[in-house]
Amino acid sequence: MKPKNKIQPLMFIAPALLVYIATVIIPIIWSMGYSFFSWNGIRDMKFVGLENYTRMFTDKTFLGAVVNNFKFVLMGSAFQLILGLFLAILLTHISKGNNVLRVIYFIPCIISSMAICQIFSKMLSAQPQGLVCYLMERMGMEPIALLANSKTALVTITLIDGYKYCGLYMIIFYSAFVSISKDVLEASIMDGCNILQQYRYIKLPLIKNIFSIVIVMLVNGCLKTFDVFYILDNKSKSTEMVATYMYKTAFNSVDFGYGSTLAVFLVIECLVAVGIIQKILGSAKGDESQ
Repeated sequence: MKPKNKIQPLMFIAPALLVYIATVIIPIIWSMGYSFFSWNGIRDMKFVGLENYTRMFTDKTFLGAVVNNFKFVLMGSAFQLILGLFLAILLTHISKGNNVLRVIYFIPCIISSMAICQIFSKMLSAQPQGLVCYLMERMGMEPIALLANSKTALVTITLIDGYKYCGLYMIIFYSAFVSISKDVLEASIMDGCNILQQYRYIKLPLIKNIFSIVIVMLVNGCLKTFDVFYILDNKSKSTEMVATYMYKTAFNSVDFGYGSTLAVFLVIECLVAVGIIQKILGSAKGDESQ
């Protein structure tokens, strides 16, 4: 039923809409404006037109950060999706201690990034020797400083980031699984379906819309990732992300004009990526319905 008073629904969404405009839309517009200027935050702003955008696409550090971001999106999204789904499936088949396990798996999501990064930094340290290097040495392997090695740093930080956030997607998948009608599952058992067949033909197809939401969240989150990479390795170019490079350009190098240009690119990148994903998923749904 449509509400008789059309103004009433607007009153409910107005507070959230105002907060969104103040914290998201207005900063984006400001960043777009600053991107056409050269400004260090103290002196007068100097209009440079598209010079910052030209500089961005010839900046080797920025181009390297884009490549790193792309690698991280592929690895991080796949890792968090698979691990979150696996943990959700595991929880649905555990009856005793289910609530305790849910809390344990979700704890990394609510612990600060600084705390988690410090724990893994000490574990992976080579000097002084951390737990991982000690175990490698005891196993007859040559200890490797995984965070200091340019060949392993990106993968290592991707796994740490996945460990922190996979609990979020576990909860989403778990909620979707427990919402499936028990009558449907009982009917499938009576028809002779085993567990694998249930997931292949019933459970996973019934929650395909949840997969769409999770994939959008994953890609969007990975493109904007900042905290774990900045804390664990904020100097190496092998782990430079667009968001970390933007922060260092704007606040460490005090180049707010170019930093704003990178921020605008990050917004456009996220919008394009989400649009492409929704287009692909929408086309897949259309093909299935035909």
